[in-house]
Amino acid sequence: MKSEVKHEKRKNRRPSGKGRGDADSRQRILEAAVALFARNGYGTTGMRELASAANVNLAMVNYFFGSKKGLLKEILDDFFSGYLRVAREQLQRQVGTREKLEGFVVEAVRYFGEQRDGLVVAITELPHDDPEVIEHKAAWGRQMMALLGETLCEPLSAGRKRPLSPQLIGPLLTSMMASRFLFAPVTERLGNGGAESSVEDYARELSALVLDGLLRDN
Repeated sequence: MKSEVKHEKRKNRRPSGKGRGDADSRQRILEAAVALFARNGYGTTGMRELASAANVNLAMVNYFFGSKKGLLKEILDDFFSGYLRVAREQLQRQVGTREKLEGFVVEAVRYFGEQRDGLVVAITELPHDDPEVIEHKAAWGRQMMALLGETLCEPLSAGRKRPLSPQLIGPLLTSMMASRFLFAPVTERLGNGGAESSVEDYARELSALVLDGLLRDN
């Protein structure tokens, strides 16, 4: 929960004596960074390019976020806090395991569709030589694994020869749900002989596929 608490404090903090104009500038910087990182990659996006896209000066970017890495961590916090909120709302409901999982998949796919650029950055941007960023993402991952372990893996493991691990189910579900959006530039050119299914239909088809796999007898 520490990452979430820190994120909420940071979101609620306002620079002393600053008004709506600074809040608007901060939001423009975030939106420009998400778009540029998703399109061009974190490593190749320059701070001056980012400041120009947000229509602010470079000092403003540093003032709000300290560095490009600080900006990336803020984007990760925004995306993963929303993803974790969706997971909690669906998986902690007092319903059967099947209904929990179906609701989670449907709402998570809908959230991914609304946050496409944030999804690309959160899932694909992982500077492998930066332990700080890796640990930042891992802190969110541990919260999700704990939730999945309690609400899905434990009940689904009953009667199975081998328990289901949240370290397996978490990345599996996330990558399957994200695939529609991560591969969209390619799949849209493949052609499927008909209209592409809606996000809602895609989510329900994927949910049924996952459920049939997870709930089958050994």
